[in-house]
Amino acid sequence: MLKCYFELLEHLDMNDDTLVEYLPPPAANRRLRALLKELKKVESVAKALEGAEVTLLDVRVWFDGLLTIKPQYERYIGPRAQIIHSPGFEAACVRVLGGDAGRLKRAERAALEPFRHRQAEAAGEAREDGEGPSSSEEDSFVVQLQKRRRIARKEVKYDLLASIQPTSNIAERYFSVARTTLGQERHSLQPITLEIIMFLRQNAGYWNAQTVDNATQ
Repeated sequence: MLKCYFELLEHLDMNDDTLVEYLPPPAANRRLRALLKELKKVESVAKALEGAEVTLLDVRVWFDGLLTIKPQYERYIGPRAQIIHSPGFEAACVRVLGGDAGRLKRAERAALEPFRHRQAEAAGEAREDGEGPSSSEEDSFVVQLQKRRRIARKEVKYDLLASIQPTSNIAERYFSVARTTLGQERHSLQPITLEIIMFLRQNAGYWNAQTVDNATQ
């Protein structure tokens, strides 16, 4: 609406007293322009959330960027917002995806335990245990110290975190498609029919038209 207003404002005769009487004053227009810039940033994030390859790290970076210009959004999109089902799990995923796995807290490590890549760790330990024998007792002690240092600085690997789609991503895309699907000409659709259509569209990657046809016969 603001965008349309400023597009129309360029074509209005500001010398027409009867028209100017109903228009906001210049000071209000400046505030509205500033608001329009902020809303464009919010819109860009909302559209980006509908992407197919958005990660939890992407969403957190975008939301934190919005919070710098709209701190009042903290209760809705902040790291500890009530809408977030598992704040600790999300924070842990963001740390790992951002290359900061070494700073995981105890609760965050516990949340990511099912995703821990144990085969890679076992292979690394096997390589370390398979190192050749040392020539002397002093060398053996040095090797042990070196091994301890490598283990201390070794980061635990976690699988599939980049494949976890954020809830906001799925919800934004789903509601966008639902709004388009319903439209003005389909208000007579029964709720169950709309639900079936949305279910098929949301999970279109798991079947094709032939699969649906075979299931309905």
